Amino acid sequence: MTTDIPAHPAEHALSRFVDKAETMARDEPAKAVAAAVGAGVVLNILPLRFLVASASAVTLTMLRPALLTLGVIKAFELCTCHRKPSHE
Repeated sequence: MTTDIPAHPAEHALSRFVDKAETMARDEPAKAVAAAVGAGVVLNILPLRFLVASASAVTLTMLRPALLTLGVIKAFELCTCHRKPSHE
């Protein structure tokens, strides 16, 4: 018995990333090696704590304006969707 469970969007994103990385490695191997070495150097030089702290700081900084913007957009949608049509 097989069930067709749709794949999670993160799985699609990861598979697209892997496909692009494989294509880049085949088409431009020198760039792929340079990118891998660069990522390895960054991960070895910078402590993981610094990388996580930077990512969380940027996320938290952008979270409040993003939520405010989404709230304003939703309020605007609610105001415009529930208006009764005028009889002109």
